[in-house]
Amino acid sequence: MQHSRAPSRIRRRALLGATAGAALGWLARPRAAGALAPGVVLEDVQSTYNHVRVVEHGAVRTMYFIGSNGMQYIESRLDRARPTSLDLDYTRTMMAGFLFNPAPRRLLMLGVGGGQMSNYLYARFPSLEIDAVDIDPEVIRLAIKYFGVPADDSRYRTHAADARVFVERARPEVRWDIIMLDAFRGVFVPYHLKTFEFYRACLERLTPGGVVVANLHNITRMYPHDRQTLAAVFPQRYSFVSEGGNQTTFVASASPRRVGLYAIRQGARAAQPRFDMDMLGLASRYYYRTDWETSYEVLHDDFKPDELERAAERHNETCIRNCRYTP
Repeated sequence: MQHSRAPSRIRRRALLGATAGAALGWLARPRAAGALAPGVVLEDVQSTYNHVRVVEHGAVRTMYFIGSNGMQYIESRLDRARPTSLDLDYTRTMMAGFLFNPAPRRLLMLGVGGGQMSNYLYARFPSLEIDAVDIDPEVIRLAIKYFGVPADDSRYRTHAADARVFVERARPEVRWDIIMLDAFRGVFVPYHLKTFEFYRACLERLTPGGVVVANLHNITRMYPHDRQTLAAVFPQRYSFVSEGGNQTTFVASASPRRVGLYAIRQGARAAQPRFDMDMLGLASRYYYRTDWETSYEVLHDDFKPDELERAAERHNETCIRNCRYTP
């Protein structure tokens, strides 16, 4: 059912609260945030969509998104002494999708950043085909120039496009085994990438055993809305807490069959040869409890299907203070 009404008071309060949190530095891109890091600024770019800064400190190269309040948020980090490892906590936790599908053939990464996760998987799964989508061509350019994303590779395809439009406009026969959601617009996730209709479009693009993997910051006001919305779409859902504890990797399955802890551990053993991290340790961070208020409403699109591209442009406008997701 298509909803074109404006958000309710509950939705508006949640959205405003979440974006206000971003201005304080605790929502944004749930990674480390703070003052300018020491090191050499390799490039500082104000694109149509983002203020992006690439900084190098010794062997560590970091891509930051700069908020309108001057706060900078870690978008991606590469330790060039360990170029095929995952440097950030949340990226390691997002490998939980491979506990359910340890041998995927096709992966869709929504949100490129510096390509940390997609580069890692490209190196460790020689037959994996990757489609990496980012709305900002400048982010893709910087990822290629400074972070090792291939410029021209038939197995690792980059696309400068809005994630929602890309998913909905994909050819009907195209299906992915894993869809990873990490598409931040500056320091927030655009509203049209958080709705029932978007998650349903992702579900329709999965193979029968496919999973969607999302990184959620579990202390924001948006978290209950995210969980309720995801639960309304996907037959099976699984939660994994990050090493730091304030992020949840949410694995949503297209399969109607529930996977138990024993099978998750089997998946960890099957996936382990491809990874340099402890997959059984990751499996142990699976939790079943309900850690959100279940009275929160499911988020729906505030536009009609034929208005998708115009709505995507509207929702992609940078918004930190006094945010309005509706006309």
